[in-house]
Amino acid sequence: MSYQIELHREALAELKALPAYVRAQVIELIDLLAATPRPPRAKELRDKPGIYRIWLAGRWRIAYEINDEQQTIIVRRIRRKSEIDYESL
Repeated sequence: MSYQIELHREALAELKALPAYVRAQVIELIDLLAATPRPPRAKELRDKPGIYRIWLAGRWRIAYEINDEQQTIIVRRIRRKSEIDYESL
C-alpha cells in the first residue's frame, strides 16, 4: 500500500524555485517515496525520530517526515546541503 504525499508550504515554495532539472528529479523521487518511504539511501536524523533526509543531484537534500499510522509522508524541506537547517524541522 502506498503512502500519501504532502508538501509543507515551505517545501512547495522551495520546489517551485528549483532549477528545472532538479525539480524534475525531486518530483520523481517524491513519487518513489510513496511506494518506498525508507529507501536505502535515506537516513533518519539524529534527535528527530521519524524525520529522514535524502541526497539529490549531489548538492540538494530533501527532508521529510514519515507517519506510519496515517501512511503519510510530509516533505518538509528541499534545499541545498549548505542551506538546510534541521533544527527548524
